[in-house]
Amino acid sequence: MNIGMLLNAPYPPDIRVSKEVQALLGAGHQVYLLCLRRKGEPYTEELNGLNITRLDGGRQNTALALWDAVISSTFVHPLFYFKLLRWVKKHGIEALHVHDLPLTGTALAIKKNYGIPVIADFHENYPDALQVWFQWKKNPLARLKNKLFMQPEHWRKLEKKAVLQADRVIAVVEEMRQRLIDTHGAEKNKIVVVTNTESRSFTRQPLHPDIYAACGNRFILAYAGHIGPSRGIDTALRGLAILKGKPIALAITGAGSADVMQKLKNLVSELSITDQVYFMGYQPFSRFYSLMHFADVNIIPLKLTVQTDNSAPNKLFQAMMAGKPVLVSSCTSLRRMMESTGAGLVFRHDSPEDFAEKVMELYGNKDLCRTLGANGLKATLGGTLNWEYTSKYLVDIYRSLSAS
Repeated sequence: MNIGMLLNAPYPPDIRVSKEVQALLGAGHQVYLLCLRRKGEPYTEELNGLNITRLDGGRQNTALALWDAVISSTFVHPLFYFKLLRWVKKHGIEALHVHDLPLTGTALAIKKNYGIPVIADFHENYPDALQVWFQWKKNPLARLKNKLFMQPEHWRKLEKKAVLQADRVIAVVEEMRQRLIDTHGAEKNKIVVVTNTESRSFTRQPLHPDIYAACGNRFILAYAGHIGPSRGIDTALRGLAILKGKPIALAITGAGSADVMQKLKNLVSELSITDQVYFMGYQPFSRFYSLMHFADVNIIPLKLTVQTDNSAPNKLFQAMMAGKPVLVSSCTSLRRMMESTGAGLVFRHDSPEDFAEKVMELYGNKDLCRTLGANGLKATLGGTLNWEYTSKYLVDIYRSLSAS
């Protein structure tokens, strides 16, 4: 089957998209990706078997904000729509696999033209994520745009349309699947969970034993991933301040907006913990195994929202695969994962005090750390929480479409 993927972002390096592409190519499908273009990138390219077409959708915040407003008003992205009219025919696309809610309306509009099935791949609960994504924005124009066009209730109506009209919907965790069924009355058999597990090859990344050399001989808490208001890093920082004077460091790897990063750095200064916090900045994915493996504890301190309550970040499975304990906040899906695997501890999401208490429990008990780390390895490398197993559900979606 010729599968057309739509991504309202540049590619690479989206990890989920990359894993899905390789799984579908491995199952014998041809995969074509239409995505945004960065400055200097070719408009067409073949990368690891994937045929990529890129279009210019604007790289400045003002241009991106304009398209947000258009999509919110019409549920169609004009640039993608008019490109797709020719692109679908040129490549003989037999199914459209659209990543995330904003482009799903565009895919459904193309479905009306060509009658091809649409698979809506929701990386997160988009309407609920809007409630927290922009909390730390300072730019008044950005705040006005978000108030006018990015209201959760409006996007929940668009989500309902997408769920009911798409041929299949992919959710990243069972809680998310159940929310779509309960909220929108979706058919149970059209929503498939394809969670964010990691490939076993993750453990074969090159090792960098000196990756935390700057932290000295300390007990290292590691956060790796995107940085934003919903990630709960501020809670972890406040918890770390309670442990001031202990040989404990927090290494923060990843990037966020200028407003977000400045807010966190200001908080570090206010809490007087500058000697305990290390901002590692952006790191290539090839260093993530070392970042997690050479830490003492990997933290996922998500704030409790409807979005995070129904999420399964890929760094959870990466951290478990690194063989080190995980400290997670009390979001429903994260708590369930810890209870079912025994791979880590859970702290109350809004409590720096409980975060600090759980850190001290791990700091003072090496046997517990070893046991939790071993349980993570057993669940991922030795069990079913790996991409080699999870990807079967993705491949089965297209097998069922081919058979119908």
